[in-house]
Amino acid sequence: MSNKLVLSSLILSTALIASTTLAGTAVINGKVTRTLIHNDGGFGGCMAQLSVDPQAALPACGGRWVTFSCTGDFTDQVSAYRSMDQAQLALATDKNVMVIIDDTRRHNGFCFATRIDVMR
Repeated sequence: MSNKLVLSSLILSTALIASTTLAGTAVINGKVTRTLIHNDGGFGGCMAQLSVDPQAALPACGGRWVTFSCTGDFTDQVSAYRSMDQAQLALATDKNVMVIIDDTRRHNGFCFATRIDVMR
């Protein structure tokens, strides 16, 4: 193989590996500090602000907020509102949460929370 072909293959392989490691999911543990219902559907319609910044785990996520996609874009609306209910429960009872976020699905730059668990 020529040096140019080897170099091109190496660059392409590195680019493919980098792109797969930049996108994905992460687990965030913290508290819910605020919740938001957006009636006109902005930000996915409902969100929770976390005490831990999701950007620390996934740089593509925007700020401390995560969306549950109550508009139904990334999940069905019933599941989204149930996730929102869990966030409100955690806020009202000052409980920790475990949130799994996905940076491949975002509303207005904020990552989609695929799961939220209220902890003891």
